[in-house]
Amino acid sequence: MSEETKPVNEEIRAAYDARMSAIADLRAIDQEIGEGPVSEEQRAKIDRANAAVDLNDEKIERGFRKQELEAHSAKLDALVGVQVDAGQRDADDGLTPVEREARVLLLGKDHPEARSSAQFNMAQGDYSKIARRDILAGTTGDGEELIPASLFGQLYVQMREGATSMFSLARDVVTSSGEAMTFPTVTSFSSAAIIAEAGSVGESDPQFGTVVLDAYKYGLSIQVSSEFTADNAVPGAVPWILDQAADGMRRGVGAHLITGTGSGQPNGVDNGTNAYVLGGVIAPTAAELISIQHDIASPYRQNAVWLFNDATVADLRILADADGRYLWNPSMQAGAASTLLGAPVYTDNSLATIGANAKIGIYGDLKAGYLVRTVGGIRADVSPDFSFLNDLVTWRFIMRADGDIVDNNAFTVITDAAS
Repeated sequence: MSEETKPVNEEIRAAYDARMSAIADLRAIDQEIGEGPVSEEQRAKIDRANAAVDLNDEKIERGFRKQELEAHSAKLDALVGVQVDAGQRDADDGLTPVEREARVLLLGKDHPEARSSAQFNMAQGDYSKIARRDILAGTTGDGEELIPASLFGQLYVQMREGATSMFSLARDVVTSSGEAMTFPTVTSFSSAAIIAEAGSVGESDPQFGTVVLDAYKYGLSIQVSSEFTADNAVPGAVPWILDQAADGMRRGVGAHLITGTGSGQPNGVDNGTNAYVLGGVIAPTAAELISIQHDIASPYRQNAVWLFNDATVADLRILADADGRYLWNPSMQAGAASTLLGAPVYTDNSLATIGANAKIGIYGDLKAGYLVRTVGGIRADVSPDFSFLNDLVTWRFIMRADGDIVDNNAFTVITDAAS
């Protein structure tokens, strides 16, 4: 069976098996090296094994992305069918509400109902649900039937849940308007003390600060041929365009959530004031990883995660403790995060690679320590005129977001030494 015709789930399984085999090769090489120096041949074997792990990680991710796109198409198709069954097809134009929402931006400019701009918002009461609704009348509690019921729902959920970085790891809030908003931050906690009989109970108030989150405007445009637009009605064209828009927004906003300066852009998580400085310009050693875990208070460790650049992760895969036990535990389920000292490991290439003073990683409870704000509307505009001579249709997506640290105690920034 060729790669082109192999079912997606088989592609994922094959890539996962190859990934596990490469990790086994890494560990075999590590056993072969022992305490001795690493030869050029052994270094080449390590590099090849790491490259194989990375390649198969990409194949696994690509397989899941393909499944997601197919699922988006199927869900839109199913929602159209349910709306038809519910008698929601309009007698005049023959369209259901979701078809009308999607196709209104695909109509030619000469069509009497053509519109070049749409604002996709949620009702106030739907913010906590991200616009999810039951598509099976009379069926509740199933879970499988809950889908994003609007284009905004699809774009927002895919952007947030498809991420392996700050959009999914941090705490998020969706607001209906974009004015600057003040959120509380934690600086210190109350602490009890022993008191003598009939003694006075001392005061120990928690200390709070504030952080102001703005709403920076992010945008991107996507151009598609008029043939693509004409030949791909719902559910073909729209899920593909939303898929690309979600990825682009996630990369642009996500980079600032990691390394933003806080001036005219979000304040990135790597600006946290709690830092663990490594003993050199290196990846963390096994002993340092254990120390890093204890650099934050134990309550935060319950939900802590690791976040590194992918290149740094390659150096962590063969680390072992003093008893020879590997700290890296590859996931036994395709698509699930591997763990390092029991905590999930995620990658984001916005983090720095190894270098003097480089901030190469984050460890901690990011949901407690970092807040991402998204303003509740995503605007989509489409123009057949912008690239008229090339016969291209231009889509433009605009959203507003911000992020900032709300608890520096919740995580530590892993930093290389100055030299």
